[in-house]
Amino acid sequence: MSAPASLGVGRLDQVHPAIVYGLLVIMMAAVFVPISLFRLVDGDEGTYLLVSRLVADGQVPYHDYFYPQMFLLPYVYGGWLKLVGYSWYAARALSACFSIALGLLLYRQVARLTDSRAWGVLAAVLFTFSGLAFGWYPLIKTFVLPTLLLFGAYAVLSVRSRWKWAVSGFLLGLSVACRVYVLAVIPAFLLEMYLTERDHRARLWQLVRFTIGAVVALIPAELLFLIDPPTFIFNIVGAQLIRTDYQSVSWWTQKFKQPLSLVAIRSAEGATSFQFLLLFLVNLASWVSSALTRERLSLVSSIGILLTLASFVPTPVYSQYFCMPIPFLLVNGVVFLATLIREANSPRLRHVFASLAVLYIFVSPFDLYRFTISGEIPGVVGKDDAVNWKLPTIRAVGRAIDREVRAGRPVAISLWPGYFVETKASILPGLENHFAMMFASRVTPREVVHFKLMSYPDLVWHVNSHTTDVVVVGNWMRWTPNSQWLRDQIIESGYVMKEQIAGTEIYTLPANGRR
Repeated sequence: MSAPASLGVGRLDQVHPAIVYGLLVIMMAAVFVPISLFRLVDGDEGTYLLVSRLVADGQVPYHDYFYPQMFLLPYVYGGWLKLVGYSWYAARALSACFSIALGLLLYRQVARLTDSRAWGVLAAVLFTFSGLAFGWYPLIKTFVLPTLLLFGAYAVLSVRSRWKWAVSGFLLGLSVACRVYVLAVIPAFLLEMYLTERDHRARLWQLVRFTIGAVVALIPAELLFLIDPPTFIFNIVGAQLIRTDYQSVSWWTQKFKQPLSLVAIRSAEGATSFQFLLLFLVNLASWVSSALTRERLSLVSSIGILLTLASFVPTPVYSQYFCMPIPFLLVNGVVFLATLIREANSPRLRHVFASLAVLYIFVSPFDLYRFTISGEIPGVVGKDDAVNWKLPTIRAVGRAIDREVRAGRPVAISLWPGYFVETKASILPGLENHFAMMFASRVTPREVVHFKLMSYPDLVWHVNSHTTDVVVVGNWMRWTPNSQWLRDQIIESGYVMKEQIAGTEIYTLPANGRR
């Protein structure tokens, strides 16, 4: 008897597929949609969402503003916001839909590989209640969309079609167009092509189709590069190289500190560490088993390994980067367990795995609390700061900005661009990215102008010259060097605090100080 049957779900294979998919959508929506509404805002979201609005208004990434990521995400979200209206909730809802679509694809793959819908459902449930999934996918970040596209590039290869490699290459190219280090998984696809195609001629044709698909997907990147190669290279590559000033020892220390916390070594990151440790151990057992039996690693295993290694590339390394390998590790892990239980046919083994699966799910509320209430997450300084990163607070600040700006002077200053997503106001050019001032301090004055950055002297000049009527002192101030000095400059320049919302202060010029 298989494990799913022993748990009373053997009849699931006789249920109409539409019912299974429908129930999975309801289950995943019950998690991802509320999280998308109540999850504390991540600092990067403000930049991604404002840039999406700028794209929808006709501006061009890299050349009209600094944007240190690939191009696709702002066009996808910008198009969506143009259609439904500029709203934080609408953008988060799109991310929730992407998360659900990813979960459905994961279910399909596991069900196909194990020849059992029950195992597919188990994989989808584990995915839905993974802290790295519900904590990071329903956001406006470069995680859920590239992961969905990459998973699609993998899943489409199970379809019988001579064009499957072309579609796979196209989807992989789109994934790279969201997050550039996805390039690291290309060897996995090439090896799969070499091992599965019957002869050299077939491999060559499929390689051509795969390459054409990827190149077509990346044509916009090629055009953006040709407009101004130095600007494109700085945004995508150069900015990453000057992002930190770690020395050799501290560089290595940082590279391993965060990942070690994911497997609960020295420290732990909520329930996420427990879940990731279980998943990693199951996959490790799978890889060791393949090595001992001299079986080649499956494509999903190779992608999971390469994507995990690629998550170490950015500096500094954050645990959130490891949310991208989760679907691939789940597929490989669940399929391995299904095979192991089917071959062992041991009731005790089934009970152990069932207990671990239940525990994996039951610890997830601890992460739910972290992401929505306690604020024990990157970018938020504890529970007292959490209110500043709630969507209602951010939207209230946006409305306050609109009350203060004038039609003829719609520009305002803020070190965090997320306040301007739903407003009629515009942020001062150069501040579209919350890291712009940090990068400006690491390049020459000429490059500051050329790459559309904002330097401290330029910002102080705008404040002293009263080029804007409104200055917002709020999110990201405490993460900005010399923040107290900047606050003093604002006050000394004649701005007075007009309104305070939670920890955010809105400064305006007195009537006699306005131009």
